[in-house]
Amino acid sequence: MTDTTQAAPGLEALKHRRSQVWDELLAQSRFVRTVQQGEVTKALYALYLIETYHYTRHNARNQALVGVRCEDDRHYQKFCFNHAEEEVGHEQMALHDVASMGLQPGFPIPRALPATEVLIAYLYWVSYQGNPLQRLGYSFWAESCYDYIRPLLGKVQKTLGLTPAQMTFFVAHSDIDAEHSQAVDEMIAKKCRTPEDWEDVAQVMETSLRLTWRMMDEVADAYAQLVDGRSERAAFLKAL
Repeated sequence: MTDTTQAAPGLEALKHRRSQVWDELLAQSRFVRTVQQGEVTKALYALYLIETYHYTRHNARNQALVGVRCEDDRHYQKFCFNHAEEEVGHEQMALHDVASMGLQPGFPIPRALPATEVLIAYLYWVSYQGNPLQRLGYSFWAESCYDYIRPLLGKVQKTLGLTPAQMTFFVAHSDIDAEHSQAVDEMIAKKCRTPEDWEDVAQVMETSLRLTWRMMDEVADAYAQLVDGRSERAAFLKAL
C-alpha cells in the first residue's frame, strides 16, 4: 500500500491555515478589539468565562465519544480516552476565576448563549458522525491557542489587575495544553493518511474556531445589553 501522507497537505500546511484563521479572528473580533483597547471589565470577562465553562464541561464527553466509535484503532482509541480523562473538571477553574473577582462561590450560572450552544452541538456532531479523526481539528487549535491569545490574556490581567491565582483556567491550562498540543500534532501526523483525512481535520479546525469566535462576539453583545439595561441575564455580574 502506498503511504499517502507525503501527498497530503501535511502538518505545516495545517498550521498555516490555523494561523490564517487566528489572524482574521484577532483582526476582526469585536470582543478582541474591546480587550485590546483596554475596555474590558470584570463583568465582561466573567461573561466570557461563564461561556467557557459551558462548552468546556462537554469536552471530555465529546472526546470520549470519539473513542467509543474507533474501536478498530486501539492506539487512537486510547488517545481519545486518555485525553478525555485529563479534561474532566477543567470547567471548574473557569467558575473559580469568576468567583475570585468578587462573587461568592455557588453564584447562579446563566444558561449558555445561543452561539455557545451551537459550538457545543457542533462538537458533539463531529464526534458522533463522519471521520473519527476530524475531532482532532478542534484539539489542534484549542490546545495551542495560548500561542495566539497570550498577549490578550496579558492585557486582561493588566487592565483588571488580576493575579495569576485569579486566572487559573488560562494559567494552568497553558502548562497542561503545551503537552497536549504536541500529542495532538503527533496523532494527526500519524493517523492522517489521505487528503480526505487532512481536509476533514482542517475543516473542523476552522469551523470550530470560527464558532468560538462567534461565541466571543455574542458575549460582547450580551455585555452591551446588560450595561444598557436591555437584559437581566447575569444581572448579578453588575456587582463587579
